[in-house]
Amino acid sequence: MANETGSFHLCGQRLRERWVGNDITIFSPIYAATEGLIGVNTDMNGKTYVLSPKAMFFEFLPMDESNNDDDGSKNDDNNDSDEKPSENTLFIEELEVGKEYEMIVTNLTGLYRYRFGDVIRCVGYHGESPIVEIAYRKGQFLNAQGERTSEETFYTSLSKTAEEDWNLDILDYSTVEYFLKQNGTDSCPCYTVYVELAEKNSNGKTPVLRPLTDVELNALDRQIGKANHLYEFFRSNGRLHRIEAVPVRPGTFEKLRKTMVNNLGTSPMQMKQPRVTRDPRLVCVLEEGAIDS
Repeated sequence: MANETGSFHLCGQRLRERWVGNDITIFSPIYAATEGLIGVNTDMNGKTYVLSPKAMFFEFLPMDESNNDDDGSKNDDNNDSDEKPSENTLFIEELEVGKEYEMIVTNLTGLYRYRFGDVIRCVGYHGESPIVEIAYRKGQFLNAQGERTSEETFYTSLSKTAEEDWNLDILDYSTVEYFLKQNGTDSCPCYTVYVELAEKNSNGKTPVLRPLTDVELNALDRQIGKANHLYEFFRSNGRLHRIEAVPVRPGTFEKLRKTMVNNLGTSPMQMKQPRVTRDPRLVCVLEEGAIDS
């Protein structure tokens, strides 16, 4: 039993490639957090959850409104949001199929209208209870000029590029926002993605220990532009530089996770690999693991 949806997709992929293969079902029976039970998976082969209305009191903030107070500046490497939610929240019976919502919970142990950071997508109804899938973590946006590239959009672009253009496997990755990388000489922002790569079909045994070429970087840049037209627009008018993609040595992300636990106070039981890294201490770990040109 495990979860292979949302930001855990890479973990599920590695689990299948290295140990269980594609013939064994990876079943995630419940959707839960420290705050309480959220939903139950009623389909052995499914990756969705029926929300449990009696477990906690749920409110839902539509992402077009939630985005207004998520400028990407909050550090999601360790902390969840304690900001006051908008008054324009919806109740559990008001969700629309196909739309995304930030979840807000109130429970019996004292948490009141708590924004714990998960964004869900309503995909249907089971009776009167919504069926949802986990979309991404709030705050994991790339947003230099207002282009708002979500974690889901970025990962889809990165994995598609690795599969179709690089012919490489992604083992792990994290991005760094431009203001943590600027050297003061260039005001035009860009992003850096640190990525651990392996040769295709090597089960992670043959790491990629070379820099990516301009052709490979341009392929990733184009994929992000196809997925996010605002990114493409800002690239075309020079307001964004081309994204940097930096391969890192094996063990870099393990060191990152140890730093989160030992230096940032993250619980080992609640550790989530940040896909957008904002803490300078974690950025230093990624830079130390980078493969030099």
